[in-house]
Amino acid sequence: MVAVVSTVVLAALVTAGSSAAPDPAPAAAPPAAPPAAETPRPDDTSVAEVVVVAERPAVVKQIDRQVYDVRNDPEAQTASVMDVLGKIPSVTTTPAGAVLLLGQSGVTILIDGKPGNIRGLRGADIERIEVMTNPSAQYGPQGAAGIINIITRKDRRQGLTGSVTAGVDSQGGYWASAGPNWVIGRWTLGGSLALTSQNSDGEWEVRRRERDGLGGEVNVVEASRYRSDSENYSGGLKLAFRRNDRQRFYVNVQVFQALGDDRERTRATADDASFASYAELTDRPSRFEGLDIDAGYDWTGPTEGETFSLSILVNPWILRPADRTEDRFDDPALPVRLFRQARNRDNLDLEFKADYKRPLDGSRILALGAGWTRADQTEGTVFENLAGPDPVRDLDQSIHGIRDVWSSYVTYQFPLAPWTVMPGLRVESETFDVRSMGAIGSSSDLFWYPSLHVTRDLGEALKLSLSYSRRIDRPDLGRLDPAIRYSGANEARQGNPDLDPVTADAYEARLDYAKGGFGAGLTLYSRESSGTWSSFSTLTPDGVRLTTTINAGESANRGAELALRGKVAGKWQYVVTTNLFWREQQVLVGGVPRADSRFSYTGNAQFSWKAAPANPDTGDQVQLSLRYLGPTASYQGSRDGFFRADLTLRRPFTKRVTGVLIISDLLDSSESHSRLNTTDYDEDITSRGSGPTARFSLTYRLGGPD
Repeated sequence: MVAVVSTVVLAALVTAGSSAAPDPAPAAAPPAAPPAAETPRPDDTSVAEVVVVAERPAVVKQIDRQVYDVRNDPEAQTASVMDVLGKIPSVTTTPAGAVLLLGQSGVTILIDGKPGNIRGLRGADIERIEVMTNPSAQYGPQGAAGIINIITRKDRRQGLTGSVTAGVDSQGGYWASAGPNWVIGRWTLGGSLALTSQNSDGEWEVRRRERDGLGGEVNVVEASRYRSDSENYSGGLKLAFRRNDRQRFYVNVQVFQALGDDRERTRATADDASFASYAELTDRPSRFEGLDIDAGYDWTGPTEGETFSLSILVNPWILRPADRTEDRFDDPALPVRLFRQARNRDNLDLEFKADYKRPLDGSRILALGAGWTRADQTEGTVFENLAGPDPVRDLDQSIHGIRDVWSSYVTYQFPLAPWTVMPGLRVESETFDVRSMGAIGSSSDLFWYPSLHVTRDLGEALKLSLSYSRRIDRPDLGRLDPAIRYSGANEARQGNPDLDPVTADAYEARLDYAKGGFGAGLTLYSRESSGTWSSFSTLTPDGVRLTTTINAGESANRGAELALRGKVAGKWQYVVTTNLFWREQQVLVGGVPRADSRFSYTGNAQFSWKAAPANPDTGDQVQLSLRYLGPTASYQGSRDGFFRADLTLRRPFTKRVTGVLIISDLLDSSESHSRLNTTDYDEDITSRGSGPTARFSLTYRLGGPD
């Protein structure tokens, strides 16, 4: 109901705005576009042509976000989206592929303000990245750590533009992509086509101490090597029509497919004669397919800064992973153990949004909107024991869930001298129906998510920002599904049907300084979370190490982040971000939960040299990127930190052809260590990735002046 009322209000405001006289422009309105060049009159004085070359600001600070321009980054043209994200201040990407904001997990990634799949996105498609560590009520509250919004390039130059890229790496991988864009009058037609083949290998070792309950221990060593091969295909079509200078209609279609084939060989031995040593071979083929359809309407009002948009997003996708595991024991008298497992996941995500923003008198800005989202998900798990013992493990189980969320929000920005204040409120009505093994569960809740952002100038170059927001992480079916999924003969995961959402209250104070070519930002923050998710492992009576997710009470992240950006000697630039934080959480000691507090850190740094600083399209570029993550603790264990260095070299061969060489994991620092301590067993885990990898690519720019 709240969404229906808001939609009616939106339509009424748009109608009124289109017929009423323009309101005065806000004080902080964006600069107007430069006037078109006039034809010289006969009495004009002719002058030589002057070309002004300027570099866009690398960082733009808005009241509720930090905006980073990545178009001039030499690596962004050929790197993956994860590599690009890993270089953004406040963002950390881990070796396992997780994304953290201010050192905390639970991050929502959007593409152009909407849910999307980054599998089909090229680094060359990204124009800027918006980081919202404390989002306003305009955005959905999912993601307790905050939101990363990836804004894609939208070239409106007439004619053909875009790029074609191809490359290889030292692991035997290769990729090719094309992203042409045609603008003909009021029509824009764009396309994308990408093929990526990636190969990687690595190894890990687990040293496990299993307790027998009688005071004795069995020491087990598992040494494993793996090989991962994947092929990703994607293609897209974009069509837009500008009816006039105020109205635009568009539709974007993207299809993608990922085929994976992982192979792992493990050797397990122990210091106890009762342990049956064995060699295990596991094949894990997988298939991921999806479709994104994004259509909408944009309207620009007569008042400067007035906008209205309608959009609908349809995203069906499937995931089909499967495992086949064979265990051959050293003792020839023991039979071969053979089993297979298949998982089917079918998703249909729908979203409808309506957003309206209108500047009022002075610097007052009203924004409101409404939306509806649906997540329709089915998960099925099949386990078959093909040979050997354990026939009781056979299962065929499925779970189906539908979550509907109706939402409505409003934010209002106004001056309260010497402050600028933007309070906001988001209301969401959620219904969630789940069916599993004949049992049906449902819930219906109404949630309120307030936000508040306040800023003031403390001088010409200094700005203070204060903010608060309430966030949530809702569990998907994978975390709720009670089916057991095996990753080996004696190791499995299981969902928790009783898992509750994580709720968080986020507080921030930020001080920004910018003058000349130097910028600095200091953020003090506190994240107070309730119902924090943690992994919990136990040993079942039949000897299976079973891991699930539980609510482990309250936790808090409190810390400070310092970001520095500047230039040295004209051609050198640096961006350094350091985040120091104190984490409080529940940990398990001797089977008893207790409060734990410890210090950790994250950060990244880039040091760049440009032969032509004012024009990144010409001259060589060199960039050294550093990323680090300090040690972390979990409910039952801990993980050491990691450090990684990447080197990027960019050289334009012609005005259209550019080469990029990237050497990732330059210092071969991919080794990581973690520990797990349960009441039944302890584990020390060491893993190592592929090591240093070289990637070379060539990019050809389409269209534009020669």
